[in-house]
Amino acid sequence: MQVNHVKEELPMSISGKSYNFGKVNIDKAPAEHGVYVLYGGSPIIYIGQAAGEDVTIQSRLQSHHRGDEGPCSKRATTYRREITETADLRERELIEEYKEQHNGTLPPCNVQPNT
Repeated sequence: MQVNHVKEELPMSISGKSYNFGKVNIDKAPAEHGVYVLYGGSPIIYIGQAAGEDVTIQSRLQSHHRGDEGPCSKRATTYRREITETADLRERELIEEYKEQHNGTLPPCNVQPNT
């Protein structure tokens, strides 16, 4: 007899507390480089980074909230963030951690549609 187990969402190793994905909280997010994780309820829907001359955690969250990054990430309900100057490396670490926990798949909003 085969038993199907439901794998519950394991916590990511991103530091920091969880914030409501609303304009007031996003506008208070740090204007610094770093990484962030968007949640749609409890599951992770997107892992991203904020790095570049004028790119900050705040500007990236604002872009997702406005829907500039597409409808998928706009449906986030909460987020967590971490300030780091090595955002590209840290994002890769978080994505690899997620993939290890989810049979090699990416968060749904990180998947690019075929064009």
